Amino acid sequence: MKYLLITLLALIVGGFVGHMIWGEKKPEAVDPVQVIVTQVRTHAIIEHERQLAIWYRACPQVLGKTPTIFIAWPAKLSYELELADVQVTKQGSVIKVSTAAIQADEPSIPTDFVDYLSTTSMFTFANEQELVNHEIGKASPIARYLTTYFLTHDPSLQADFANELRSLVEHLAGALGVPVTRVDVEIAKVVVPMASWPKLPKLELCAGSMAAVNGMPFAKVDDGYTVPIGFRPPPSRRSAGSHQTPSGTDAAADKPKGTATVFPMR
Repeated sequence: MKYLLITLLALIVGGFVGHMIWGEKKPEAVDPVQVIVTQVRTHAIIEHERQLAIWYRACPQVLGKTPTIFIAWPAKLSYELELADVQVTKQGSVIKVSTAAIQADEPSIPTDFVDYLSTTSMFTFANEQELVNHEIGKASPIARYLTTYFLTHDPSLQADFANELRSLVEHLAGALGVPVTRVDVEIAKVVVPMASWPKLPKLELCAGSMAAVNGMPFAKVDDGYTVPIGFRPPPSRRSAGSHQTPSGTDAAADKPKGTATVFPMR
């Protein structure tokens, strides 16, 4: 009986030792690209903003003498880039990052900061405050129009997003010890069908005047109709001085550098 127990114990120990020697599998190598993808998707969203100042002179047609109302108000345009479906590939020492298109959020208009100056006379038979409130009511549709305009006509907006994402990927690659000479970021182009463009409200601008955003005319009145005016938004203030540009942009015109905040999805 004693020899039987010794034999069984020897078999068990031998089996355990054999499993440790021949049965243990080496851990699979971690793909650094997959780690980068996981970390970028974990960040969820990148956000950028544009600060605007809108002003114009309105001369609404009322009973009696036409008043002149100078309206000025600020707005904040917000944009976001979701990273849940980001694609990352590596060819040699070059990493390519592809994302969906940038999305626009509802603009913010702090009505407490709306300023106006009205010139009326005793021959203006209209309530001044009602006229001002009517003009203030046009702020939201104007801001929505400008949100779409900047989204489709501001190259530095896409550049800011691209460079923010590029910086994130470069930092991740450096932390993982991945040799990288270049990170190319490709953001899907924004296409807004004409039928989906927000419409400018009817503006009763004074003769010879135009509505302006950050000093650039964006609307005028022609034969009683509000007509949009095309303009080229200047690059974002912090985009100057960057040595990199996203794919498909002109290096001389657009010198992007990301300034957005990257935060986890709540």
